[in-house]
Parts: sequence; structure tokens; C-alpha cells
Amino acid sequence: MLDLTRAVKAILLPDPALLDRKLEEHRTFTVAMSLLCAVTSSGLWVWDRVVDAQGARTTLGLRTTFLGLFLLFAHAAWRLRRRWLLVLLGFALVLAGETIFVLILDRLRTGMVYGVGGFMFYFMLPLVLFQGFSLRMNLLYTVLATALPQALALAGYAPGFHQAQYIVLIWPAAFVTAAAQTAFAGSYLKRYTCERQLEQASNTDPLTGVSNRRHFMPLLAQEMSRSRRFNHPLSLLMLDIDRFKRINDAFGHPTGDLVIRRVAEACSQRGRGTDAVARLGGEEFAVLLPESGLQGALAYAERIREKVEGMVLRGPGGAEVRCTVSIGAVELGEQDPSEDDLLRRTDAALYRAKEGGRNRVCC
Repeated sequence: MLDLTRAVKAILLPDPALLDRKLEEHRTFTVAMSLLCAVTSSGLWVWDRVVDAQGARTTLGLRTTFLGLFLLFAHAAWRLRRRWLLVLLGFALVLAGETIFVLILDRLRTGMVYGVGGFMFYFMLPLVLFQGFSLRMNLLYTVLATALPQALALAGYAPGFHQAQYIVLIWPAAFVTAAAQTAFAGSYLKRYTCERQLEQASNTDPLTGVSNRRHFMPLLAQEMSRSRRFNHPLSLLMLDIDRFKRINDAFGHPTGDLVIRRVAEACSQRGRGTDAVARLGGEEFAVLLPESGLQGALAYAERIREKVEGMVLRGPGGAEVRCTVSIGAVELGEQDPSEDDLLRRTDAALYRAKEGGRNRVCC
């Protein structure tokens, strides 16, 4: 029961990142289907002529309006990046189109009899136009689109509207569409979750849980670009566990792995969401510090060094295991045109710390 509740919550209240990705993935499809709907809905004037050639003369302008509505939504789907604004515009345009369809049926002789099935078209729209929206919004649209013609009829805008025929034919179709939307949303959530897990696994060092080099390098380039664009400070730490081979030789690789994990925890102690810790390989780590100048980076590096120096681990048989780290610290400057240049300078600072006796911070 608990798993079912979590699944329902995940589908109805998805992660905003999921909705953003979903919208971007369906954007091109939504535009293409909007253009197709523009042609189809306006071209159905031919159906008007078949039903009532005389009345069709008065519906040509209304049919042409469909063309403008769907073209406008296609343009919005391509240009708008604010999801909530696109949702509001989509609802408004499509429900306006449904209102126009009610007016068209009212102008055609027997239109309210033979045209009731046309309302099913509006329940298909979430499946082709609104796949980038959340399930909650699609279900809300389905309810509104189903109730709107009945509300217009009760308000006197559709005198020949057959309520009983509409209820028997349209509401079951609306429930089927809602079920299809729910199935699609669940399928997308499952795919998105698998992709995120795969992405996280490919970007994460399995031993320590911090980023790996593959994930860190593009992040470093991105933060360097942002730092220069907004003229904000950016610092980088590089640290290496001193005499790590001796630890492995004396206590074994499981103890060495434990040391690496504890050092990774020490690097992550500040806990700022903007900081990034990565294991570059072996016993070498990097810490990216956005919005931090050199003095702040040095202070943080010193806290890491002190924390590691004070750690007491237990090896085989309860043996006491201690370790230290050497750290190089650099602030982004004009002499760093690329991430490789910044890494090279940081590595040189780390080398100075090693040459200076280890267990120290150099810049």
C-alpha cells in the first residue's frame, strides 16, 4: 500500500526537473502536431458542407479561426520557456476552440445530432499536444473540456444540444483518455527514473559517492564560464593522500578504500550546494568552490587538512590508521584561459605542498 501511495504521488507531484525535461523532449512533437491540428480543424469545413451546405456558409470564418488558434499555440510551444505560461495559453486556446466548435454545430442543421462525436477530438489533444505537461494539468484539462459543452448548453448558447446523448457518448471517452494519460505519465516517470539512475551512476565515483572526473570536467568549464560572465570569484582545490601506497601495503586495500571514503567525506563537510567534490583518480581529489576567493579557499583547505589529520581509523585487528593530505589551492585568474590551465596551476600548487614536506596547503 505504501509503494502504491508513493507511485501515485510521484506521478501526480513529479519532480520539476522531470517536467522541464518532459517539456523539452516533447516540444518539437507538440509544434508539429499543432500545425497538423491547424490544417485538420480548419479543413473540416468540408464536413460542414456535407452536413448543411447552406449553414456552412456561416461557419467558414469560425473554421478559419481554428487555423489561427493552433498556429498561435505552435508558435508559443516553440518559443515559450515558462512551463506554467505555456499551460495557461494552451488551455485557453484549446478551450476557446471547443467553444467555437459548439457555435459551429449550432449553425448547422442537425449539427448538434451528427457533430457530438467531434468532441472526442478535444480529448485526444492532451495525447498529442500536452504530453509535455504534467498529468495533473492534463486531467484538469480533460474535465474542463468534457464539461464545457454542457455548461454552454445550460447557458443557452447551444439550443439543440442533446445532454443525454453527450453524456453517454463523451464522458466514457473522457475516462478512457484520462486512463491513457495516466499510463503515459507512469511510463515516462519510469523511463526518467531509470535515465537519472544511469546518469548518476555514470557521473559518480562508486567508492566514495562523489563526482568522477567525467562529470567534473564539464562542470569545471561551466563554472569558469559563469565566473567570468558575472565577474564572481572561483577557486579550486586539489588534494592527494600522503604516502597512500604505504597504507595499502601495511593494512590492505579494504583499509585503503576506507581511508579514501573518509577523505571524500572530509572534502564534502562544508555542504554548500554549489560546491563540487570529485575523485579524479586513485587517491587524488578536487574541490570546486564557486563564489570563493583564494583566502576563503585556503581557509577551507586548512579545515580539510586538519580534519583528515585528526581522523583515527581502524585497520585489521584494530590497528590504528592515520593519514594526512597535501592540498594545492588556486583562484581563477586571467592566466587560466581553459580548465586544463587551471588544473595545471592547481596541480603545481599541490606539488609544492608535497615538496614542502606534505600535510600542508600551498597556493
